Amino acid sequence: MKKRLKSLGRLKPRIRRRTAPGTKPGTVTIAPGARPTTIRAIAYDKDRVVEQEIGDPGELQALLNQWPVVWVDVVGLGTEATLRKLAQMFHMHPLALEDVVHVHQRAKVDTYDENLYCVLRIPDESNEQITEQFSLLLGRNYVVTFQERPGDNFELVRAGLRFEQSVTRQGVQPDYLAYRLIDAAIDAYFPVLEALGDRLDSLDERTAAGDGQEAFAELHAVKRELLMLRRAIWPLRDSISELRSEVTPFITDATRVYLRDCYDHSVQLIDLLESYRDIAGDVRDFYLSSISNRMNAIMKTLTVISTIFLPLGFIAGIYGMNFNTEVSTWNMPELNWRYGYLFALGLMGAVAAGMLLNFKWRGWLEGDPSRDEDERGRGEEEK
Repeated sequence: MKKRLKSLGRLKPRIRRRTAPGTKPGTVTIAPGARPTTIRAIAYDKDRVVEQEIGDPGELQALLNQWPVVWVDVVGLGTEATLRKLAQMFHMHPLALEDVVHVHQRAKVDTYDENLYCVLRIPDESNEQITEQFSLLLGRNYVVTFQERPGDNFELVRAGLRFEQSVTRQGVQPDYLAYRLIDAAIDAYFPVLEALGDRLDSLDERTAAGDGQEAFAELHAVKRELLMLRRAIWPLRDSISELRSEVTPFITDATRVYLRDCYDHSVQLIDLLESYRDIAGDVRDFYLSSISNRMNAIMKTLTVISTIFLPLGFIAGIYGMNFNTEVSTWNMPELNWRYGYLFALGLMGAVAAGMLLNFKWRGWLEGDPSRDEDERGRGEEEK
């Protein structure tokens, strides 16, 4: 129960639009509770790599002047002054800065004169919600990334930068680094969907075993998670398609070939997502149909009992009228018969037995095992 409540708590809407309708484009509104902004820079070439924490955005200028590629990793969107300094240094368009801070964006790609801006939604490693916004700014010799909170799926990318023989180090191209980050963001969805698939298998088994009520509540939470993931992944495919096909000076033809692989992965994610949504719907339908079948079985049992007792009640009613036999010999002559009581009981038993035999002959007292086996077989095929 605690696990289910925790899962449901993650699904509460936490992303809200902070600006009023009609607000001037480019308005920056810091969300309440946003984490303070921290900056970490990784600069590299073929032979060297430097990592350092940045206290003042002005320190980045020296790195930009000395190194061919600089990755500026910005975590936390709560310090407006720092964000505005970064925007000024990297010539961010006001609309791009607005999209960075307002974290309700869907995946998209915007090309400006000085740089290329890309928005993705990535799985939230902190488990505060399903996804978080990830913004990427690609320029001539820099890549700037913005995240809402600490924790991400880019440790393999950082490890590759520290390894001298890695393709990222040898290529020394900022667009290839951007590709690696986008690829890592897309691949991070696969473990999430696999975990949801395992939960669906478990829920299917629990539903078939009769643990329906608890499983149904958890199934509802899984369906909502799948819905939120669908909202994040479907636009991702379109943005990657636009990124690989758009002619821009910030992405070389060599890197555009790798972006095809990102597009293929996004299509695979959509296929998995739709398959799991279908499975979740089938499990829900199976649970509802099992409840309906159980109710029908209960109603059938009660109907059989009521049907049997109807003629018995009729017979008992007749023998309970107690007409005076002294007035007429036709008035309940069995009242003075020595075996009248036994005859009445025997008649009731014979009627009940005859009705039961008739019901059994018609197959009304048994379920339809063939239909149950078909339903189970259909459920196994869906797995």
